[in-house]
Amino acid sequence: MATIASMLGIAGKNPSRTWQRYETGEREPPVSVIAKLEMISEGAVTSSSWMQVRQAYLNRTQVSV
Repeated sequence: MATIASMLGIAGKNPSRTWQRYETGEREPPVSVIAKLEMISEGAVTSSSWMQVRQAYLNRTQVSV
């Protein structure tokens, strides 16, 4: 995970954990990270696919009242 975080320019205290949060949809990555990932993956990963992951995460975490 540290390698991909480094390739995408993710910095901070724990870049691997930040990447993990992006990957699971827990956090929304900046557009710059999505653009780099799309380029690195040669289009296999797109902003649309990130939106789907994020929406799935949000749907799982919503609490019914």
